[in-house]
Amino acid sequence: MINHKRKDITEYSSCVIHDNCLKLSGLAYMSVPIPSIKDISKLKFFYGFKYLWNPKVYDKIFDKLDLTKTYKNPKKLKVLDLYPGVGVQSAVFYNRYCPKQYSLIEKRSSLYKFLRAQYEESPLQILKKDPYDWSTYSNLIDEERIFVPEIQTSNHINDSFLTVANVTGEGSEGLIMQWLSCIGNKNWLYRFGKVKMLLWMPSTTARKLLARAGTHSRSKCSVVREAFTDTKLIAISDADELEKFDSQCLNEWDPIVFSAADMWPTKGKPIALVEMDPIDFDFDVENWDYVTRHLMILKRTPLSTVMDSLGHGGQQYFNSRITNKDLLKKCPIDLTNDEFIYLTRLFAEWPFKPDILLDFVDMYQTEHSG
Repeated sequence: MINHKRKDITEYSSCVIHDNCLKLSGLAYMSVPIPSIKDISKLKFFYGFKYLWNPKVYDKIFDKLDLTKTYKNPKKLKVLDLYPGVGVQSAVFYNRYCPKQYSLIEKRSSLYKFLRAQYEESPLQILKKDPYDWSTYSNLIDEERIFVPEIQTSNHINDSFLTVANVTGEGSEGLIMQWLSCIGNKNWLYRFGKVKMLLWMPSTTARKLLARAGTHSRSKCSVVREAFTDTKLIAISDADELEKFDSQCLNEWDPIVFSAADMWPTKGKPIALVEMDPIDFDFDVENWDYVTRHLMILKRTPLSTVMDSLGHGGQQYFNSRITNKDLLKKCPIDLTNDEFIYLTRLFAEWPFKPDILLDFVDMYQTEHSG
């Protein structure tokens, strides 16, 4: 239940408040306070995560995202915020769009206490649950029914449900891979349709995620991303990092660059924000996963010699079926999404293909850096 006992909006004049937010269910709208860097810097534990604290940078980010194109009626929008940390993004977002429901999922002790102290008398819903635990979502949605998104058809981005997350800590890539696989399997939060996700991560992870075919950073992570999503780099905390991204993509994305002084803690590796939209696909996901997983283990080995990794007799079969012999000269790291799909369809037609259900290869393992 929303507690309408809040401080007057004039105390937070730096917030961006849109006209459509000035009334909420017939009551005068009061903004959510935005934590200051003075308060944020008092926190001792950030658990290896980093957070952008500068509201002005968030204003630029939301201007660039232009979310009202997707969410034309923000008053019906529900937002699930995973690992919100100090909640600056949460407060700026709420003040700007006034969604119907904004739920913050945060279990880490010092950050949860900070959020409770900041937002206890605000419309932000703070839930002490673990975003990493899959049961959190079944409890939240199906059992306790605290947060129940609307199911929408897959011919458009769900315009009443948005997920935002911060996984800037070490070891985030595995979790991102799991979330990406959920898009392909249409489970977890993606059973509600094509759900947009705004995702903060280390810039090194963003570089791997966004790598194009033939680039050094190409990995299973970027292959999955390309197959299931349209993902863009929105913002990054270090201009020097941009040199490591594909120049053609950077020209298209034109990401916002902010200073390390705008995030807290300021020390350590840069972070980046990506916008991830699920896309349509029409291939068998299980066969595709098997093919891409095995080929990317030996991603720098030409197809002319690597196809036995898909099963005994694979090289002879694929050599006879692949009509474009130039494709056999390519290595898996050079393959485009369409080429992986082509190989998957050939694999599906293979009379002697192995039983993929008996495959136990680690899906995150790749040759060298993976």
